[in-house]
Formats: sequence, C-alpha cells, structure tokens
Amino acid sequence: MTEYKFLDYIAEGKMIRNTDGVSRLTFTDASDLTLLYFLALHVMRHYPISRRFVKTYSEEVLKWQNWDAFRSTGNDLYNLLNIIDGDEKIVEKLSNPRAAKVMRQRSSFPTLTAKRLLRSFSNANPSMSDASDLVKIDNSLQNSRYSGLRRRIANYKTLIPSERRRAVTELENALKARGRNSDIVDYYIMFVQDYDLESSQVKDTEPRVSVPDFVEPDTKDIQMLRMLGVPNKDLPFAYKVLSLTTRGLGIPPRFAQAYRPIMQIIDDVVKAGPGYVNLLKQVHNRARSVKR
Repeated sequence: MTEYKFLDYIAEGKMIRNTDGVSRLTFTDASDLTLLYFLALHVMRHYPISRRFVKTYSEEVLKWQNWDAFRSTGNDLYNLLNIIDGDEKIVEKLSNPRAAKVMRQRSSFPTLTAKRLLRSFSNANPSMSDASDLVKIDNSLQNSRYSGLRRRIANYKTLIPSERRRAVTELENALKARGRNSDIVDYYIMFVQDYDLESSQVKDTEPRVSVPDFVEPDTKDIQMLRMLGVPNKDLPFAYKVLSLTTRGLGIPPRFAQAYRPIMQIIDDVVKAGPGYVNLLKQVHNRARSVKR
C-alpha cells in the first residue's frame, strides 16, 4: 500500500470552491454531507496509513478557530460547517433559500462537540467520547437519512469484519452519490479499495445527488390538513408523510392510513379527467408562488 496522492489537495475544497458551489446545495444536502464527512474521517482513522490524511484534514478545518466566514481556500467540510453553523447569510445562496432559512433557525448545531471531535481526529487514536460526539452531531442535523449508518460506524471498533465492510460500502455509496466532486470522496474510494473493504452484498439505494429541503409544518400547516379531511387523531401522522418520502424512506402503514384522505382527493381529480387535473396544477402553481 502506498501513500495517497490526494494529500496534496486537502487544503482546497473541490465541491465548494466558491459560492456557485453553495448554490447547487440544499440545506439538507449540507447537513447530510457534514455527517457523511465526519463518518468517513471516523472510519479512516482506524487504519494506519489513512490516519495522516484524517489528521491533516481535521487540522485544516480547525486552523481558523471557527467557521463563521465562507473561505474559498477552506476544505469542503469547513464550508459545509459554515453553511449549517456559520454566517446565517450564506443560506441565502443555497438552492432553496426560504426553506434553508427556516431549517437553519430550527436547528442547533453542537459547535463545541464538533471541534472536540475534530481535535480527536487529529490525534493518533480514537477517543472514548467519539461515539457520543457523533450521536450529538447526528441528532442536531435536519432530515438526516443516515442515522442508522451512524449508529454502526460510531461503534466501528466493535463491529465484526462483515459488518465493517457493509458499513464502509454504504458510506462509499452515499459519498459518491451526494458528494461526487468533494475533496474526500476519491481518497475514500482508494482507501476502501486498498484495504479491500468493499462488500458485494450492499445494494446502492442512494436516490439522487441532491435532496430537496423539507420544512416540518408548523401548527397552522397541520390544521390545514384537517380542512382536507384528515381526522384529528391522524394529524400527527399525516404531516410526516412528505418528510419521509422526501428522504427516500418507506411509509409505515399507520402513516399511509392517516394520509389517505389527501390521496383520495388526488385520485378523484385524476379520474375526473384532464380538465380537473389542469385546474389542480393551476392551483398548485398559485400556491407555490404565494409560499415563496
């Protein structure tokens, strides 16, 4: 096994070189990628040669003491942290600024925990607090679809070899789908290949490069569902359906039952013919313009 050539580029982000890179992301993308980066660094620090990369990369994030300002010379993780936990004005440059602002205001990222974890990454050996720090970071992020993966990787040292290979491969699939041009993905792919950690048993379920932001509705939004025929007892379940589908998750039967009145409305409109479908599309377009 040889030294990795990507060490030459870790000081410069490839996915977020400038604000144009920011504009291609949703707040959900930034949140998910932040977690994926922490997980990738956590995995790689368990192996001798890749520890040098983890150490240097983590130090590059920490060298400015904080991530309050966007820096074109910062690596991708630094600028992702700037989006979710730095200058709030940066969210205005995301692909959906309105939703991003709401999600940013509703989130509370554990800054000190992230800095402690990065300092731990810069040391030679994993710390006892790494797993709990990953939990705190994961819990603070909005709409994360990777909590199950985090639970396994946080306890990477205790996994049997087959479980490690599955977790490493799932993380590789996620990084390739969500951060194809990032400054860590090529290194991670080479790391997986050189340590023969790829599992042929893992199915790639990553749906798309970018995941749209979904803002959980407030009390007023939930009450609107009642006007569409959703019973009071079903309201807590019905308004969660879009959040689940947006993240590519399955809908449990109880949630689908709660959402049935809304699906019935769509079904009635479709069966009524193209004229009614066009009317619904017109109403939807007007609603979207008002929502902005």
